[in-house]
Amino acid sequence: HPALKDPIREMCTRFWFDLDATPCIYKLRGLSLNEEAASAARKVYDWFTPQFPGSIPRIAVDPDTNEVLVDMDNHCHMVDLKHFEQTTDKPTWDKLLELAAECKRRQLKILFFNSTPQGGGVALMRHATIRLMRLLGVDCRWFVAKPNPDVFVITKRKFHNVFQGVTDDEQYRLQKADKELWIEWCEQNFDNYWGEGKGVVDNADVIIMDDPQVSAIIPRIRKLNPAARILYRSHIEIRADLASVAGSMQHDLWDFLWGGFINKSDLFISHPVAGFIPPRVPHAKVALMPAATDELDGLNKKMNATDLEYYRRVFNRCAEDQGSPGISTERPYVIQIARFDPAKGIPDVIESYRLFRERLAATGMDADQHPQLVICGHGSIDDPDGTVIYDQIIEMLAQPEYLPYAKDICVARLPASDQLLCALLRSSFCALQLSHREGFEVKVTESLAKYKPVIAYRSGGIPLQIEDGKTGILVERGNTQGVADALARLYTDNDYYESFVNELRTKAQDSKRQQYFTPFQSVNWLYLATQFAYKGNDAAIAKNQPQAEDIEGTYLGNGETRNWNAQYVRQFWQGSA
Repeated sequence: HPALKDPIREMCTRFWFDLDATPCIYKLRGLSLNEEAASAARKVYDWFTPQFPGSIPRIAVDPDTNEVLVDMDNHCHMVDLKHFEQTTDKPTWDKLLELAAECKRRQLKILFFNSTPQGGGVALMRHATIRLMRLLGVDCRWFVAKPNPDVFVITKRKFHNVFQGVTDDEQYRLQKADKELWIEWCEQNFDNYWGEGKGVVDNADVIIMDDPQVSAIIPRIRKLNPAARILYRSHIEIRADLASVAGSMQHDLWDFLWGGFINKSDLFISHPVAGFIPPRVPHAKVALMPAATDELDGLNKKMNATDLEYYRRVFNRCAEDQGSPGISTERPYVIQIARFDPAKGIPDVIESYRLFRERLAATGMDADQHPQLVICGHGSIDDPDGTVIYDQIIEMLAQPEYLPYAKDICVARLPASDQLLCALLRSSFCALQLSHREGFEVKVTESLAKYKPVIAYRSGGIPLQIEDGKTGILVERGNTQGVADALARLYTDNDYYESFVNELRTKAQDSKRQQYFTPFQSVNWLYLATQFAYKGNDAAIAKNQPQAEDIEGTYLGNGETRNWNAQYVRQFWQGSA
């Protein structure tokens, strides 16, 4: 079509949005159309996982550098820049293009590092970020460590769970052998994949370290590329109150990680919750940034009735394979989507549902009019707790007090299909998020963006996401009766329920949600990159840089020193700092 600049790529985006097909672009070889068709079929089979329903693309990493090959190494084309522009307000979009142009002019190289390419909010954000950066033409890459199950037991149970305060069992205190194994693993990954001569760290300008899992590479980065600026992004809830108590597991763990590794970063980026900033981190070196999700990927894109029904059947097949009831077409359901993790409050979800069902029964409502409960989520390769918590939930449902409702509770660990979670959330009545410990829960953002009221505990960053009584209902942690009461009112008072839905549909709420989506988040990252990178400035500025741990505030790429004062990154590029 003469009006289309690139008709093939345009057609691919229509496949994604209109048909829910994952479009792939390949240059094929063959002597005939039949040979080319066979070649295409083989390539698709290589990149997809046909043993799972839902057409799930395979996550792949480069064997030489462990770079995540996002969107099937760029063969998958789902969106264009115009789609991001259509979902972003003009000032944010203009700033994004301005900063992207500066990065390209200065030829900045930006790297992300974390432990896993799939499972959990960090990986989801990175896939979306890299996708948009590629469309903008920014040189931005993402690397992950080679998995080691023994190390993941340490990083999940002795880092993550301890920081969140979900365990006080002394067996999870970090030991000398744990430290040695973890450091050795990080250093081996660095030397094998990212070190000297690998073309990764040695020519990078800005490096973002996601969480502590691979933070032991920071000293090696400093040695190999002293001019690289290192930004540490903390996603998990770090109980600053516990980390301040001398002798506590949290204190000793943070003392080890901060003193030996993280303090060598140029900036500490935290969720916007004061209690998440651990001791010894000066606020002059702290900036705030919430977590984000993507409006255009499989987790959030709009779906038609046919797609929703297809994914309901996909879920029911998964549930049946795990011996769980499926979702009925005749009844609404309440949902909590989360990893099977000790911090996610899944036992509270089940107890709240039991109390809710008792309350409905007391009104005389027939049981076949009661909603179902759906509990589901993806797994993560660096999370050994998933199977343990899943088994505990199944055992809980077999107890006498829950057995009468077990046939209406659908529990399933799901394959990594984003559209499956999207469809389940879009078809739900309302969402729960009863996390006891939480960073900044993107599932809350995704629920609200689908106009689903959320009932949640006042945990971590969740109260910043929900306007109590307007977009959702906040309940004190552990108050399962309060959750049941909130569910009952939403379910039995239609005007009350619609007041939430109508508020979520307003332009004002849409504007507030902008900061939690990929384009806005990408402005934050590009702003930080342009501020910190030395490239494009006087070479003497980089040569004379002070040690990160030796100065108050942060040393910027133009030689200035800035006190971030634990303010939002957006306040600086929006001009309100």
